Amino acid sequence: MTFSLHEFVIYQPPPSTTTTASLQTRMADTVNLSEPHPPTGRGLEAFNEVLPKIKQAVISSRRDWDNHEPRMWARASGLSDEQLTSFVIEDDLVEVRAGSTSYGTIVFGKIRIPGLKDEEGEGFIHVRIHDPPNKVCT
Repeated sequence: MTFSLHEFVIYQPPPSTTTTASLQTRMADTVNLSEPHPPTGRGLEAFNEVLPKIKQAVISSRRDWDNHEPRMWARASGLSDEQLTSFVIEDDLVEVRAGSTSYGTIVFGKIRIPGLKDEEGEGFIHVRIHDPPNKVCT
C-alpha cells in the first residue's frame, strides 16, 4: 500500500462538535464517504506511512502562514516545531473517513496536537491522504 500526502488543513471544531463535518462537506457532496470512526489497522498504517511528510507540511505551513497571516497558527505560537509535531498516530489520530474516487481512495484523518489545549479546547489538524489506483508495487 502506498499513500501520498495530498493536503491538510487546520481545523478547530466548536466545543459541542465532535465530527469533521465542515472540512468534509465539500467532498461528501461528490464522494460517498464512510461515517467518521476511530482508525483501524489500515488507517493507522496509511497515516504512519506518510507521517514524516505530514509533520514537514505542518512545520512548513506554520512558517508560510506566519509571514502572511499569523492568526492561522496563533493558538500554536507558544509551541516549538518539535512540540507542534509531537503527535503519534496510534495515540493522536482520533477519527478517519474514507471514500473511493475515480483517481483512487481518499482518507481524511483528524489528528490531535498533544501540546495544544487551551480555553478553546484541544487543537487538531485535518489531513487528506490519497491512495492512487493502479500503482506499481515494487
